Amino acid sequence: MDSLTGKRLLALVRDGDYAHPGETAAVDSLMAGLPGDRGRAVLDAGCGRGGTAEYVRRRGLGTVTGIERDPALVREARELYPQVRFVPGDIAAAPSLFAGGTFDLVYTMTVLYSIDDQRAALTGLRSVARPDAGLRLLEYSDPFGDFLHWRSPDDGGPAWRPLRPAGVPELMTSAGWAVEERRDLSPEFELWYDDLCRRIADREREIVERFGREWYDFVVADYEGILGRVRRRELGGILVVARAV
Repeated sequence: MDSLTGKRLLALVRDGDYAHPGETAAVDSLMAGLPGDRGRAVLDAGCGRGGTAEYVRRRGLGTVTGIERDPALVREARELYPQVRFVPGDIAAAPSLFAGGTFDLVYTMTVLYSIDDQRAALTGLRSVARPDAGLRLLEYSDPFGDFLHWRSPDDGGPAWRPLRPAGVPELMTSAGWAVEERRDLSPEFELWYDDLCRRIADREREIVERFGREWYDFVVADYEGILGRVRRRELGGILVVARAV
């Protein structure tokens, strides 16, 4: 679902350009307690088609820059949301794309789970953050530390590396961030994915007409599979709030 077509399909189902579970409810949870400040420099790391960056901007939480590795998504985001700056590039390339100490707030939403070297990515994000800047993450979690045992390396999809809650403080500290809040969002992830699967089913006809039967069958299998894993507690969600040190 990381392709441009996949993102367009998700935008149809989610009624907006959100690639993470929970859409605006998830963004509201992630940004809870953050006062409005249009002068705040914000980095959306892994912004996709830019819907979340635009939502954060409209809420008055800051001047937002999005970084996204797929140039096609960047081009579309620029057309859709011209008031947000979008930069093509991988998160790992952030230090080479932005000056050190540029951002007051950095956030990612279901991005780190797909990155091989999460420590390096977080360290890179720290290098472009100002002293005492904030970091907010909404990510998949491995509730019981056995996700890798469950996941087969031969199942064809990209490797998932959900965050292990017990290991989050050490991971963050090693990358230059101090955890201020860590909250289990697994119940919310179950509700959000249950709702998403129902919406996909409700829009079957429209999805098939616009994207084809194969895409519909794929997206049903993909998200029902994720929902099943969340329900079995093989996969969960976590919210992390940290501060640059």
